Amino acid sequence: MTSKHVDCSAQPLDVSFHPENPGILAAGLVDGTIEVHNLPEKENGARDSKSREDDESENDTILSSILIDKLNLENRETTKTSSCRTARFSRSGENIFCSTGSDICALDTEKACALGGDEDSILWRVSDAMESPIHAFHQLPPESPAGSLLCVGDENGEIKLFDHRQCGGINAVKRACVQSWHKNEDYISGFENDLKGTTLLAASADGILSSIDLRMASSSEKSRKNNPLIRVSDKQDDELLSIQLLKNGRKVICGTQQGVLAVWSWGTWGDVSDRFPGHPSSIDALLKLDEDTLLTGSSDGVIRLVQIQPDKFLGILGQHDHGYPIEKLQFNADKSYVGSVSHDNMIRLWDMDILRDDGSDDDDEYNDVTEEPDLKIAATQTSTFKHDSDDDWSDEEDNDLDRSDDSDEDDEQKGTLNDRRKKRLKTENEKFF
Repeated sequence: MTSKHVDCSAQPLDVSFHPENPGILAAGLVDGTIEVHNLPEKENGARDSKSREDDESENDTILSSILIDKLNLENRETTKTSSCRTARFSRSGENIFCSTGSDICALDTEKACALGGDEDSILWRVSDAMESPIHAFHQLPPESPAGSLLCVGDENGEIKLFDHRQCGGINAVKRACVQSWHKNEDYISGFENDLKGTTLLAASADGILSSIDLRMASSSEKSRKNNPLIRVSDKQDDELLSIQLLKNGRKVICGTQQGVLAVWSWGTWGDVSDRFPGHPSSIDALLKLDEDTLLTGSSDGVIRLVQIQPDKFLGILGQHDHGYPIEKLQFNADKSYVGSVSHDNMIRLWDMDILRDDGSDDDDEYNDVTEEPDLKIAATQTSTFKHDSDDDWSDEEDNDLDRSDDSDEDDEQKGTLNDRRKKRLKTENEKFF
């Protein structure tokens, strides 16, 4: 499957799409800058003569390049740089949150999207927000009892929650940091939360999955003894490199160094409940397609579509050149594209029309569709937002049983849908042709 791409001035480490405008993305680069791009337009039908003659111009998509690295801002001639490892649009889309080294910053989206946007786009910076360089970044939903806090994880396994409304100015770390934990021994690879934002999950390369009950964060020490603030899994004999939630929040999926998908049942944070082996290399990125299906990005450079319980490899969406590892996967706002980041200077954009479902098994008929078919995944946002959770830990088992009945009713329909998807994708044996 071919892909479009966005050219960056340096290697991108992270990508984030605007939550409302499907044509805007922000990328954090290895040289400490944030770049904002327009996505190339989709081709619908025949192209005009001018567009055929000017193919190269479609990749000239950059709107602005904004230097975030503090060392370079203070001394433009310095040879030292801190990479911009994380970049995230806020849930409202009004800001772009990012990190460089151990600092966190916020940019004004409107200014950053203006042609030639510069350092005036930076709203605030919290210097030395973490003890070590930042590796993972996440924002809680506004429905969370803790509010829409920023969750930050660093390379030494520390987690902090920041109130972005209090960031900036003197003593910003002390004022804006509302909670911190250091339960892990290696870097935090990713975060997830339930729909209501009552529970924060953190995966770490030390092989431990942590579950943080945000409702207990401000409770007394006495009440925490009966309902612990943090619950941790058994230490796995493998690094946890990525995390997603499936099955309406009942299953937690982590990608591992050894190419196994580790599966936890929600509320049972001891050992894994299931393992799905089969990837030939580490699974560094996960992206939820729907409640039963994942896109996986592996260090062999291949993006695969997999079904969870029943476990099944459905096919290959695409592959990066030279076998470069897939580091990040993200949907744009209308899920017409998946963006992938690897070890080159491009963000590849994979057309999701191939996974749209029109209810037909006929590939020719599918390719001739001119009207936009219903997208089965459209009702499901990325797993950061759309999965159910229970208010009380004691209710988990009963609610899981109730929801499993609904899941059983959809098994046949899901099998048919994924069977149609499988026919449109390349297999492992076909990926080189």
